[in-house]
Amino acid sequence: MKIGITKLIPENIAPENVSSLAIFDGDTKICDIDIAKMKPVLGEPLYSFGLLSDIHLWKTNSSSYAYSNEKFDNALSFLENQNCALCVVCGDLTITGFYLRTDDADASTQTLDEGQFAQYKEICDKHTIPVYELMGNHESYYGMPISDNLDKMETYTGKGELSYTVAQGDDLFILCGQNHGSSVMSDEDFAWLEETLEANKDKRCFVFIHPYIEEDSGDAMDVRENSIFDYWGTAKTTNFMNLMRQYDNVILFHGHSHMKLECQELDVNANYTERNGFKSVHVPSSATPRYAVYNEDTEKYESQNDNSASQGYIVDVYNDCIVLNGMNLINNIPIPLGTYKIVTT
Repeated sequence: MKIGITKLIPENIAPENVSSLAIFDGDTKICDIDIAKMKPVLGEPLYSFGLLSDIHLWKTNSSSYAYSNEKFDNALSFLENQNCALCVVCGDLTITGFYLRTDDADASTQTLDEGQFAQYKEICDKHTIPVYELMGNHESYYGMPISDNLDKMETYTGKGELSYTVAQGDDLFILCGQNHGSSVMSDEDFAWLEETLEANKDKRCFVFIHPYIEEDSGDAMDVRENSIFDYWGTAKTTNFMNLMRQYDNVILFHGHSHMKLECQELDVNANYTERNGFKSVHVPSSATPRYAVYNEDTEKYESQNDNSASQGYIVDVYNDCIVLNGMNLINNIPIPLGTYKIVTT
């Protein structure tokens, strides 16, 4: 596979299955590259975890998210086989949460349907790997707050709260769920996040939210999902970003845009960035990864879904760094532009 040098970032390393590197001018090889420079010797990880987002389960395969259920099921099987200790899903477990519109002419007319969450529980129950999820904007579809159905959510996920922590070794996983489609998290959960980070400032913390931040990871040629941070407002967005900047022990993970790992070819900040003063990782969709395609007629980039694809990460955790292995979850092979080493000392 050929990748332009300008599309690499300092954190990129070679995937495990790569045995050689070279520089080409067109089809002519100019020179070989010492692969040792891009293949650090790290030994065995402390543990590994799977990382997915925007799995968008449905009761059948008749929707635009065809085969998303099978993709999620297959991803969990693969992560289990890779001995991942756990899997995190960064929101949008479903298409419309508990609600389905019964009258398209009247958005206020809703019907409660638990079928999509039932699919989530059914697939998770087939596997031994623990799955920890957070709620995205699709769980509060049509403006229905998830807090109205916390009891039902607990039935299908085993968690009766939107935000919570999970300890793994000496690390802390902090999952912050959305209660409403236009807010990243509730004011109460933001205050809880502040307290949790301060109480664990001497511990490595992985923070998971659903939406991406404007001008941060997940922004490839301005073709992406709507910005929930914009809906949340400038003041709250600024407070959140300032909070992330306070703690060098934090890595932020997020999804929502669906953008493929290959989008780094278009925007070097698409997958991983520190441009806003903190470590920020974008997680692609396992259901419908998206790419930006240039339209010569309109002279603009346009969004294009790839329903035949599925992407996610295996994250290897070491004492002083993590390695993100971006994966093609259809063929279970690494994606070169999705492979990074992030120092966490």
